[in-house]
Amino acid sequence: MADTKDLNVLLDAKVPIIGIESPDEQRVLALLLRFAMQRNLTFYEWTITRGLRLSGFGPQIGDEDTALDDPEAVLKHISAQPGPGLYVLCDFHPYLKDEPKNVRFLKDIALAYEQQHNTIVLVSHKLDIPNEISRLSANLNLRLPSDEELMAMVRSHAQEWAKQNKGKKVRTDSRTLQKLIANLRGVSHADAQLLIRHAIYSDGAITESDIPDVNKLKFELMDGEGVLHFEYDSERFSNVAGLDNLKSWLSLRRDALLEATADRPKGVLLLGVQGGGKSLAAKAVAGFWSIPLLRLDFGTLYNKYFGETERNLRNSLKQAEMMAPCVLWMDEIEKGLATGNGDNATA
Repeated sequence: MADTKDLNVLLDAKVPIIGIESPDEQRVLALLLRFAMQRNLTFYEWTITRGLRLSGFGPQIGDEDTALDDPEAVLKHISAQPGPGLYVLCDFHPYLKDEPKNVRFLKDIALAYEQQHNTIVLVSHKLDIPNEISRLSANLNLRLPSDEELMAMVRSHAQEWAKQNKGKKVRTDSRTLQKLIANLRGVSHADAQLLIRHAIYSDGAITESDIPDVNKLKFELMDGEGVLHFEYDSERFSNVAGLDNLKSWLSLRRDALLEATADRPKGVLLLGVQGGGKSLAAKAVAGFWSIPLLRLDFGTLYNKYFGETERNLRNSLKQAEMMAPCVLWMDEIEKGLATGNGDNATA
């Protein structure tokens, strides 16, 4: 398994602190438990609500007088333990912010790795590693599910639905099923399970009408920050007057754009006066290809604070990449090419 291989590399490199950002905590814990068993490491799991537990499901370590649900207490406990051990701290990052003692405890554990061989794994949906320990840590990005794994999930949920409905099979066809798999790319295992259930359990079928709903929910699960917008209404090219050359060009290059071929075009630039049909054409492209339409308005991209504009753009492009295949409609792009005094004149 690729994720286990990456963990082995980090442990062999003697990295004392590993950060894992993932919304799928249960999958991460299961992966770490299997990894610990393979490496013959004692596995501990900590949460603020349950304290420190052996193997994640064992009895809580400590008693009423020495409860290890306190962040400082658990770090003090780990720093005194001989290894090797794998300590998974879930949602621990809030207790490192403005808490210099906890940061120092964590740094002490990392610096003592050669003697104690204890590895700390920080798991949360979002991590902010303090600068004091950033050089002693490494991030592990879990692999997203492959097409084969996504298909296996669909089959599993289809079988589960059939059992609940007296053996009645889920209705679909190969083309729609492949389109669903394509639109599930870029999400975590947990989100993929949710999206598949959403498609199947409403009516026991996977149809073309499910694809837009899946894309809407997928975009909502991304936890965006308001710069990139999901456009719910697309258009038909029959509603677009003229632009015959564009229609022909899009028809000829549809497969090249959607199948990620090496020589695919990079995009389309529509230039014209207001009211010339540019926005309508952008909506029609998404409708023509039956893929999501995302709108990035350069007027909302800019922020007066240093570095925020770049961060907004990076987040928007990352979201668009996760939604692929999709149409990224960059509206009023001329606003992104002008320089000014805001945000250090970012262009």
